[in-house]
Amino acid sequence: MTLTPQTRPISVSELDIVRDIAMQVWPKSYRASIPPDQIDSMISQAFDPDKLEDDIMQRGHVFFVIRAGRVDVGFCSAHLEGTRIWITKLCVLPDFRGFGLGKALIRAAQAHFAPAHDIVMCIHKDHDPAVNFCLRSGFKIAREIPSELDGLTDYVMLMPMSQMEMCAA
Repeated sequence: MTLTPQTRPISVSELDIVRDIAMQVWPKSYRASIPPDQIDSMISQAFDPDKLEDDIMQRGHVFFVIRAGRVDVGFCSAHLEGTRIWITKLCVLPDFRGFGLGKALIRAAQAHFAPAHDIVMCIHKDHDPAVNFCLRSGFKIAREIPSELDGLTDYVMLMPMSQMEMCAA
């Protein structure tokens, strides 16, 4: 499949794109690592429209959407803390994985918040596909922390910016 992806930051009025993609990705992606009865409440918590809007308006988050052809196929949310970029959400539709779109979204956040020293993501430690994506992309496991969602455990994944530059080449 040949893709010509386009990445762009979105406005508050476009946050429905984020929720629509999340509703397609989360139930399938997390069914092996999160009990099914918890997934709906987790999606509601993580993608509540008011919370997403507050992330942009109050907490300085920027949401990026990636489009392949005429279809929005993924997104990420990022913000800057000091010299560290935090990727707080990253989703790509399953049929579009493996084409570098997740890395393109991370690079969009890097370019937006440059200069920064490193990039950090929190990943549910039992979500093997996401953990493996991060490891393949140059992230290292820095530590474990309690998740914000329903008492689970996350890995804090860290990548120095110099490593990101090598991944982009």
